[in-house]
Amino acid sequence: MRKRNSFDPFGSIKTSLKNWLLPHPFKITGQILLFAVLVALVIQIVVTNVLPDDGYISLDMEGMQQLMLFRRVISVALYLAVFFITCSREKVEDEMTSQLRGETLKEICYLVMVVYIVAHIALTIFTDNMPYITRDESSFVPFIIWVLYYGRFEHKLKTLRRQSRGFNL
Repeated sequence: MRKRNSFDPFGSIKTSLKNWLLPHPFKITGQILLFAVLVALVIQIVVTNVLPDDGYISLDMEGMQQLMLFRRVISVALYLAVFFITCSREKVEDEMTSQLRGETLKEICYLVMVVYIVAHIALTIFTDNMPYITRDESSFVPFIIWVLYYGRFEHKLKTLRRQSRGFNL
């Protein structure tokens, strides 16, 4: 029989994933923050697309600094919202929900990997713009992964809850 080491970080993480999740109110906070970010992005698009007669926006140095600060705040808020929503518990977080969370993450990781590979192969073969595309994907790909994960997880959870209503005794 093999003796178990006293230091086993992977075993403790695997068995206590629920303990690593944020409390459920963080999910609600993240959803509110995500809504605020989307509203702020729409406001930014509307404000920056209102052009004067000559068709160009002329911002002084202070205006540019304020715009950059606004964009940084929005970016940080977006990532905080994503983190809060993804890493928070459900109201009822049991072993089945934990298993569902793991299965969803696995499915989405495989899907993103396939889409990423196919897209890069297609772009490499059919376009000359490969260096320009790779510059922006470092900030865009994590958001796509999160949207897919969250949508799939919520869909599976709702399906499971719908099925469980039929088995009430």
